Amino acid sequence: MRDFEIFNSSGFTLLEVLVAMGLFIMIITGVTSFITMTFKSNDIIYTQLSAQKDARSALSGMVKEVRNADSSSIGSYLIDTAASSTLSFYSDINSDTFRERVRYFVSGNLLKKGVMSPSGTPLTYNPANEVVTTVAHDLIPNSQPFQYFDATYNGNGVGFLAQPVNVTDARYIRITIVIDQKPNVAPVPLTASTEVEIRNLKVY
Repeated sequence: MRDFEIFNSSGFTLLEVLVAMGLFIMIITGVTSFITMTFKSNDIIYTQLSAQKDARSALSGMVKEVRNADSSSIGSYLIDTAASSTLSFYSDINSDTFRERVRYFVSGNLLKKGVMSPSGTPLTYNPANEVVTTVAHDLIPNSQPFQYFDATYNGNGVGFLAQPVNVTDARYIRITIVIDQKPNVAPVPLTASTEVEIRNLKVY
């Protein structure tokens, strides 16, 4: 009588293959989601740090220059313009004994700085010589960074000067920068604010 040999198959059944593929897809999806979330978190942190750096850098320079504002090199009053989106004043920002005309202003979503040095004989401030740089990016739309207060201001809102401001009344300036690098995307806009008293107008 002829013997028959029985061979055991070591392959996978269709069901086993499908289960394995399903598990593999689940693992890949989980890993991909984790990587995506990690990159998103890192992007949020970078965005916040970048906005903070922009705001702090801008405020730091502005406070020092505004605090040391003085009459111009040709005798003009130390504040030239005190609007909600523009502040211009005279200050010796490069220690050359001359007072430069410094202008901070909003242009679109940028906060810009214009510096105009006096020149010529007699000295004049020629607008054509103004050098403009950008000090902060990604401001929220219609930004109005500047508010002004008179000598009665004590930190609680008293003394607020409505527009148009008489420049000779301004003693304190509140500067508020709101930066939103990615509108409608987390994190929320960063707000940085400070107040500065003009030293040469200080009331004792």
